[in-house]
Amino acid sequence: MDKRSHLQFLELLSRKNIRIHSKDGRLQISAPTGALDAQLHAELIRRKSDLLTLLEKAEASAKPLSPRPKDAKRIPQTPAQQGLWLIDHHEPGNVAYNIPEAFLINADVELDALQEAADLLQARHEILRTSFHEDDGDLFQSVSAEVKANVGFTDLSALTEANRDQTLQKLIRAHAQQPFDLQCPPLARFHLFRLDKQKHVLFLNIHHIISDRKSVDILREELVALYQGTTKNEPANLPDLPVQFADYAIWMTKQMDSKAIEKQIGYWKRKLAGTPPFLELPHSRPYPNKRTSWGSTLPVTIPLSLRDLLAKVAAEEGATQFMTYLAVLALLLHLYSGSEDFCIGSPITDRRQVTTERMVGLFLNMLAFRCQLTQEYSFREILRRIRDTALEAYDNSDVPFQKLVRALKPDRRFQRSPIFQVTIGFESYLHTGEDSLQIHTEPGTARYDLTLNLIENRGGISGSVEYCTDLFDESDMVNVAQGLAIVHEAAREPDQTISDIISRSCVQDKQATL
Repeated sequence: MDKRSHLQFLELLSRKNIRIHSKDGRLQISAPTGALDAQLHAELIRRKSDLLTLLEKAEASAKPLSPRPKDAKRIPQTPAQQGLWLIDHHEPGNVAYNIPEAFLINADVELDALQEAADLLQARHEILRTSFHEDDGDLFQSVSAEVKANVGFTDLSALTEANRDQTLQKLIRAHAQQPFDLQCPPLARFHLFRLDKQKHVLFLNIHHIISDRKSVDILREELVALYQGTTKNEPANLPDLPVQFADYAIWMTKQMDSKAIEKQIGYWKRKLAGTPPFLELPHSRPYPNKRTSWGSTLPVTIPLSLRDLLAKVAAEEGATQFMTYLAVLALLLHLYSGSEDFCIGSPITDRRQVTTERMVGLFLNMLAFRCQLTQEYSFREILRRIRDTALEAYDNSDVPFQKLVRALKPDRRFQRSPIFQVTIGFESYLHTGEDSLQIHTEPGTARYDLTLNLIENRGGISGSVEYCTDLFDESDMVNVAQGLAIVHEAAREPDQTISDIISRSCVQDKQATL
C-alpha cells in the first residue's frame, strides 16, 4: 500500500469537501453537488481496498464521540476556540473573524417563516446557543437552553435598480463589520434584504469561534429545509444529531495529552528549527506598534495556459493542486521579498469522525508549511520539496496550532502572527443550486499580512489576494502578482533554474524596450 499516494488523494478529497469513512466494511462518501466527478469516482473505486484499510485503522485507534453527562455545564474550549477567544480578548471589537455570507434567492420569502426556521435551527444546534467565558484563567464555553435567533429585515424594493444594488453592498459590508460579544449568544445573525417580491438576499454573519466554511454550508442547507417545512406545516427531513459540538470539545480535550500528540510536537520542533521568525515583505508603510484587522482584496485569475502547464508538472510529480499552488505562492513570495526560508500557513479540516459530518462548529486547524528555496532551484525541484513538506505536515496534523505555538515559544513581543504571516486557501467550486446563489461579500478585513485565496470552478481557477491595509497598498499586491509571468515561464520550462528564467526575461524586456 502506497501510504504517501493515498494521503495525497485524501488531501485532494478534503480540499473538495468530499468526506469518506468506513462502515461495516464499506466506503461511505459525502460530497457537495458536482464535486465528485467521474474521474474522482473511478479513482475512489481503484483505491477502495487500501483506503478502507487506512480508515479502519484510524477509526479503530480513535475513541468514539459520546454524549456528555447532563450535568456538564462548563465545557472546555477547543484549542482553536481558545486562540480566537484570546484574539478577541486582546483586540475587542475585532471583526476579522466574522464569516459573512450572502445568497441570492429568486423566490418570495416569508419573514415570519424565516424567523421560525432560524429559531428551529438554533434549537437543533447547541453551538448556536453557546457563549464563551474565562474564570481565573480557565477558558470555557456554556450552552444556553434557549436563545431566540437574530433575524433582521430591510426592504430595498422601492429603490431604483442602480441605487438598490449600491445600497445593498454598503449594507452588507456594514452588517459584516458588526462585532460580536462572545459572552452573549447568539453568535450568528441572519438578515433578509428584499430586492423585489421574487428576489431576496439572505445574509448570514457568524463568528468563526462557532463555525467553519463547512458549517456555513450545513446551516444554509438546513435553514432552507426548515423554512420549506415551516411553510408547508410539516417537519423537515433532517438527520438526527446524537452528539453536539460541546461533546466533541470534551473529547478533543482528552486527546491532547496522548503520546501521539507529543511525538508530533517533536516532529514540528525539528522541522521548524532555525526558521526565521517573520517573513519580511516589502510594504508601503512601516509595521505599526498595534496593527488593526482592516484589509482589502485584489482579484486574481490564473490564466488557463498557466493552469494547464502547472497541471502537467503536478501530474508528473504526483502533486495535488493545493501543493502546486502552494509552490506557486512560495515562488512569488521569494521573488517579491528575496527570502529563502519562511513558512506559509493554511487551514485543514479536522472532521475525522462520522458523527462530525453534520455537526456545526469549528473543525479547522492551521498547518505550517516550511518553504526553503533559492533561484538555483528549478520549479520542478521547488514543487517536489513542497510536496514532501506537505505530506509530512498532513502526517503530523493532529497538533492544534495553538498548542504548537506554546510548545515552540516564538517571540511574541511584536504584533505579528507567530510562525507564519502569509496564508493560502484553496477551495473547490460550491454549487448551491439555481434558487440559492452565493454572491460576493468583501468585509474589508484581513486576518494575516497577506492571504492568497483560490477557488477551482468550472471556468478555471480564480480568487483574490487579501492584504492588510496597515502595511500594503494595492500597488504592492500588483507587484506580487507580476511575478506570475516568471511562474508561467517556470511552469513552461520546469527543469530550468529560476535564475536562468529571470535572466532570460530581463534580456527580453531590455530588447523590447530598445
